[in-house]
Parts: sequence; C-alpha cells; structure tokens
Amino acid sequence: MRKSGFRLCGIFLVTLFLASSVPAAEVKEVIERLPSGVINWTQGVVTAKGSGAPPVGVTLPSQARLMAERAAKADALRNLLEAVKGVRVDADTTVENFTTKSDRVMVRVSGIVKGAREVSKRYLSDGAVEITMEINLTGELLAVMLQELPPLTMPLMPAPAVPPTQKPLPSPPTPSPAMPLMEKPTPPSPPTKEAKVTAPPPAEEKKILPTPEVQGKVEERLDLKKLDYTGLIVDARKLGLRPALIPKILNQKGELVYSALNLEQKELTKMGLVGYAKDVDAAAKNQRVTADPYVVPGLTVSGEKKTDVVISNGDAQVVLTTAPYTGYLKNGRVMIVYD
Repeated sequence: MRKSGFRLCGIFLVTLFLASSVPAAEVKEVIERLPSGVINWTQGVVTAKGSGAPPVGVTLPSQARLMAERAAKADALRNLLEAVKGVRVDADTTVENFTTKSDRVMVRVSGIVKGAREVSKRYLSDGAVEITMEINLTGELLAVMLQELPPLTMPLMPAPAVPPTQKPLPSPPTPSPAMPLMEKPTPPSPPTKEAKVTAPPPAEEKKILPTPEVQGKVEERLDLKKLDYTGLIVDARKLGLRPALIPKILNQKGELVYSALNLEQKELTKMGLVGYAKDVDAAAKNQRVTADPYVVPGLTVSGEKKTDVVISNGDAQVVLTTAPYTGYLKNGRVMIVYD
C-alpha cells in the first residue's frame, strides 16, 4: 500500500509540474521594454511600475501606507505616460511626435493615462509600496492617433478581376429582332442578300458560347478551392521589423495591400489594425485569424521606423483575390510575425 501510495504521489507531482510548465513554454508574447515601461504588443497593452515610500515623521501605520500608495501611483502614472509616448504610431511617427506638436493631443493622452487601471500592488518590508498601472493600445488612444494622422497618399493596389463562380447565361440572340427594324428603311432586296446580312451575327454568337470553358480555365488558375482563407499571416522574421499601432502591408511596387483604409474606424479602434506574434504557429492559433489563415513571407521592411512590411506581387495578388470571399481584410484578421 505504501509503495502504491508513493507511486501515485510521484505521478501526481510529475503531472502537476508538466501542467504548470507547458503553458509557460507555449506563451511567446511580443514584449518591447522601454526605460519607463513595457509594451506588450500581443496583448495590446502598455504597463509601467511606480514605487513610493511613506514620508518621514508619519507615525500612524495606516496613514503611512496610504501616503506611500499615493506616491507609488503617481510615480507609476508618470512612467506610464513616458512609455506611451514611445509607442510607434506608423512608419514615420510616435505618440510623442503628436504630443510635442499639439497641446490638445498632450492633454487628451494625459487624460487617458490618468484613467489607467491598477494591475498589481506590492507592499515591501520597509513600508514602501510598488504599483503597476496599465492602459490599452486600442480604444481611446488609438482613436486619438487616427485623428492626428494625415490621409494616406500611397496608391492602392488595384484589385484583380475575379471570375464569377457561376457560369454566365448565354446572351439572347439580339440580331434577329433588330433586323426587321433595319429592313424597313432599306429598299426591297433579294432574299439572298438578307441571308448574307444575317449570317455573320449568328457566327459571332457561336464564338462567344465557349466562354464558360474559358472561365473554368481561369478559375483553375486562381485555385478557387482555396478561397476560404480565414485570415492573413505575414512572416516578417529576420527583417528587422518593429511593431506599430497602424502598420501597412505593401507590394513590391509600393502599393497598399492592407492599411487602415480596410477597416471602419469603429472596428479599427476596437480591435486594432493587426495582431503580433513571435512565431507562425502562435499566430496561427490566435483567434484573430481563426482556423485557416493564408501565410505569406515578408520580403523587406519599409518606412523610417521599419514598421511596414513588403510582400511579393504574387502573394499580394492572392490576398486581394481571396479576401473578398471571406472578408478577412475588412474584418482585420491579420497577424504579423516578427522577432
């Protein structure tokens, strides 16, 4: 009995150890550490810590703790504001660029930071307090940045012509009813001439009849069986890409494949333009792109801050051909993988 008890205990401990270690190994969040805080691009939040100590001369423990908490929160909010200023908005600007140029934007951003939520609070043995505060990258902050960004001037990639999924109905024979109308003003002529005049139109109609076969060949080239993609993943590892609130996906010609223009502002501010992950497997498991995403490699990065990714013209063609069928672009189902 003792041996079986020890075995069961050992199996339980091993199972508990594995269960606790697996999630930690699977989690690969995109973290950017700044001097004043941390940007978690996977969760879409900015956090900052602050610490405070009770003032000298305060003898009442409850009062000392309360004053230390206030000091810690104020310090955390200062650090959080500095961290938010370091967030990249697009390939050319950061939040600080807008707050420096406009007092109005500075006031709005400061108000957003003051409304930050408290994540954790830790009491130290010497009476000091450490508090962590957090705000979302989406929502109000993203809405403010969208209002300040100038309109996009880059050309849109023209959408490729997609053949209809159903075969077109043959066009009605228009020449036959039209001929009697043309015969009235013309002088009477022998029947043979009428036959010569009416003969060419039916021949032209016969040439148009095989269009369903041509359509089938075009559909085969486009591989319509793969039009059920549920999202887009761009693998931008080893390119030096940096995350941003409003990145762009371009083709090799510099034309826009995906940008803030694809989403309505309400949806954009709610969910963000893209999601970020550390590897393709983690991105594919993300609910943002759901079950069957289309994975394309990034060729290079673009922009002063290296936030925009360039994909091949061929991949861009596939993206714009398949996206209308499931709407994954207009629904923001896009993930970018970077290291």
